[in-house]
Amino acid sequence: MPYLIAAVLLLALLGLFNLALTFGVARRLRERPASPAGEGRDRASGLAAGAPVGAFSAVDTDGRTLTHEDLPDGLMVVFVSPGCPACEETLPHVVERAREYGRARVLAVVIRDGDEPGDIAPYVERLTPVARVAVTDMGGELTTAFDLKGLPAYAEMGADGRVAGTGRILPRRPVRDQDRASAGV
Repeated sequence: MPYLIAAVLLLALLGLFNLALTFGVARRLRERPASPAGEGRDRASGLAAGAPVGAFSAVDTDGRTLTHEDLPDGLMVVFVSPGCPACEETLPHVVERAREYGRARVLAVVIRDGDEPGDIAPYVERLTPVARVAVTDMGGELTTAFDLKGLPAYAEMGADGRVAGTGRILPRRPVRDQDRASAGV
């Protein structure tokens, strides 16, 4: 009988120790500061919100020169590549969302695969009606300017050529009062 009492007391002490550790971990997690939006493993760009886009110069598929000074507030910059399975999967969603934003508010950057150029033509064809399109290589001026970390990716431009936010999938365009008025809603 004394062994049974000792075993029950030992188990009770272990349970209390486990409970104290659990409360300690929970408290530490609550005290930890929250990460700003867009930071963490899934961040598409190394640029944090408020960071300026680096200098670059590129030519779009219409033959117009594009620089970091041509990135107005509210512009969505989308990065996709034919060599990226996730890009292929999300391309229809990117096209749909770009259509919601309007061609003037979306820059689609199609990234060629370095060693294997791949067929970028289908991407350019699908994106041209809904976005301004530029083609570049990974590690080129455009991807370096945005400190691109992975694909697919987007960056929303804020004021003064600074990044307002980044992510992996182009968000839905917020419906504004002026949009509702023009739609007759």
